[in-house]
Amino acid sequence: MPAAIRRYLALTAKEVQQFRRNRVLLIQLMLPPTLVLIIFGFALNPKVRGLRLGVVDESFSPESRNLIDSLSQNVNFTVTSQYVRAQDAEDALRSLDLDLFIVIPVDFARTLGRDHTAEVQAVIDAVDANTAQIAQGYLGTALEEYNLKAGGGLIAPYHIRPTLVNSGHPAPPPGIPAVQSAYLYNPGLVTSWYYVTGVMSIIMFINASLVASALAVKEKETGTIEQLLMTPAQTGEMLFAKTSPVFVVMMIVLFAALGVSVLVFGLPVRGSLLLFAVAGAFAALAGIGIGVMVATVAKSQQQAQLLTFFVNPPITLLSGATSPLDNMPDFFQKLSYINPLRYMVTIVRGVTLKNAPWSALWPNLVALIVFSVILFSISAWRFRKV
Repeated sequence: MPAAIRRYLALTAKEVQQFRRNRVLLIQLMLPPTLVLIIFGFALNPKVRGLRLGVVDESFSPESRNLIDSLSQNVNFTVTSQYVRAQDAEDALRSLDLDLFIVIPVDFARTLGRDHTAEVQAVIDAVDANTAQIAQGYLGTALEEYNLKAGGGLIAPYHIRPTLVNSGHPAPPPGIPAVQSAYLYNPGLVTSWYYVTGVMSIIMFINASLVASALAVKEKETGTIEQLLMTPAQTGEMLFAKTSPVFVVMMIVLFAALGVSVLVFGLPVRGSLLLFAVAGAFAALAGIGIGVMVATVAKSQQQAQLLTFFVNPPITLLSGATSPLDNMPDFFQKLSYINPLRYMVTIVRGVTLKNAPWSALWPNLVALIVFSVILFSISAWRFRKV
């Protein structure tokens, strides 16, 4: 057996023994990521339900009551109160008792009876811009459905107020072709699939960097790193031996996260598990490389953890794991190309949800491999200079 392999195996055995003694670390690596994945899968949901809707009915007509009944039956709204004056509804909105309210004008029934377009004022609390936009879309859809059922006159809601947003759109005129949508890859529109595929990539990558930095700094704190550097072992051998247990555990964490996603959320796995494993392996190496680089700068484990807080959040946010990259400014979209986690997330979603062909995913895998080699090489160079 070559001497290099014997040295690597001896150093790896030492690291495995240290890893086995640190049972708390093993539990932290296995249990919290699984719980975080489940929590995020259920908690991160862009859908908004039960929006508190107030109604100011100035018409007091059968037509206005039909509109109110139609909105009450919509699962997205809960008609909590009816008001006589618009000012009362606005006060309730300001007091956080409502999310939005509509004002049905006095001439509502008369306008509909003439087959004219009736205007309904919609006022939405826009402090949370995302919820306000979703509420606007829900209300527009609800009024379009009411138009289709009622026939005759149309309702075209619109109004803009300071700090409040416009709601709804005019119903399309007759004769416009109907559009039927077909949802591919996720016909049930299960939002958790999008998030868990991103979160499992984050968990594996971030944990790899945190654990690698903690183990490398511990050698500096105990003073054993000088002894290691004086041995015949090369820097690469020492670094590979030190990170091998972390690498194996991270792969276990990745497949455990995949198993939890399949069992709890019904996540499909339509593509190649081999490609999934290869991408995960190189993403783990990239995370380990970042962790070791942080460790070479830090003087203690506490300092290393603080430094990772400055490194890992930007990597997470610019990965597209929890929010689409296309929604970001152009500068950050270009900046994301130097983020290895971006490519891991793309491959995971391509393998699980789309069964994307190799021709579509190989550029991401090549980029991930390049970043992994670069980061691990830099970490080895820095480790030797400690």
